[in-house]
Amino acid sequence: MDLIHPTLIIVTGRPAAGKSTLAKWLSQEIKLPLVSKDSIREELFDRLGWKDRKWAQDLGKASIDMMFYFARAELEVGHSIIMDNAFHPLVSKPRFQTLKEQYHAESIQIVCDSDRETLFRRFKTRADSGTRHPGHGDQAVLKDFYTNLANNSSQVLEIGGSVIEVDTTDFAKIDYQEILKRVKSLLSK
Repeated sequence: MDLIHPTLIIVTGRPAAGKSTLAKWLSQEIKLPLVSKDSIREELFDRLGWKDRKWAQDLGKASIDMMFYFARAELEVGHSIIMDNAFHPLVSKPRFQTLKEQYHAESIQIVCDSDRETLFRRFKTRADSGTRHPGHGDQAVLKDFYTNLANNSSQVLEIGGSVIEVDTTDFAKIDYQEILKRVKSLLSK
């Protein structure tokens, strides 16, 4: 989707909030490329292997750098892009502001969140299921994850633009069509 002002669609929120599911669906519906930290990191794990938490964190940082590289490449030619990650405001805010200024881009944030117990239950279920790439080391961080949930909530990145907040406590109650309608409306402005 080419626009006069390309748009960064930022799907963010805490782990296990349903960001990736929503981002993938939205990407298919509006035919925009999607870059995801977890997808990039899993490709790196497959090519470079995985060892320990430090290695996973290093590949996570490299994956975020790659996300911003791909975003620059799309914005540079006037294309919009969807970015999926639990973006940390202190680190991500200046990077997004730079992209917006440099490429005269708009932004739409979709902030997914739920209560602590629901997020922990989902994270633990996912870790126990073995369906996620083992390089993430989810089992090793369960205790820390629960503690971190108490200290953090999904935060809107203070970068201007539009914000859509989505309560993902009950996936069956998420109105995907309404989210799509709002995103399309914002893209057409």
